[in-house]
Amino acid sequence: PGGMAIKISVAKLAVAVANEGGIGVIAGTALSVDELKKEIKKAKEMTKGIIGVNIMYAATDFVEGVKASIEAGIDLIIYGAGFSRDVFEIGKEANVPIVPIVSSLKLAKIAEKLGAAAIVVEGANAGGHLGTDKDSWEIVKEIKVSVKIPVIGAGGVVTPEDVKRML
Repeated sequence: PGGMAIKISVAKLAVAVANEGGIGVIAGTALSVDELKKEIKKAKEMTKGIIGVNIMYAATDFVEGVKASIEAGIDLIIYGAGFSRDVFEIGKEANVPIVPIVSSLKLAKIAEKLGAAAIVVEGANAGGHLGTDKDSWEIVKEIKVSVKIPVIGAGGVVTPEDVKRML
């Protein structure tokens, strides 16, 4: 459910997804804190569905973006491009679910232990993978049997063959 970055996935697209029953995700990394708050508030006014934000940990204003998203009423925070232990405490204090993007079983287990609500698994076939040569579907298969939280596969188009490999 990661939002497409560079101002493609903002309120309008997130609302369209949320209105269809998905998690509408705003790509928060390329937005200023004020723009981010504005897009979240706009989306929350336009839907009763779930609105999330995707913020890259590697961004210099990661913590500010997370806190601004919470202040604006975001339903959940997805993050990748690195790993933060601190964000789980911020989310816990605000009662906002944190969903990290991981590319290994080890990181999935750490995320679960720290309180992740779910994890997104991103392999080499995904746009922002975290340094693995494995395909997302290979990683999903080993992670889903090892953690108790929801596991979401990312990257590319899912074919029936991909689904069979994950099962």
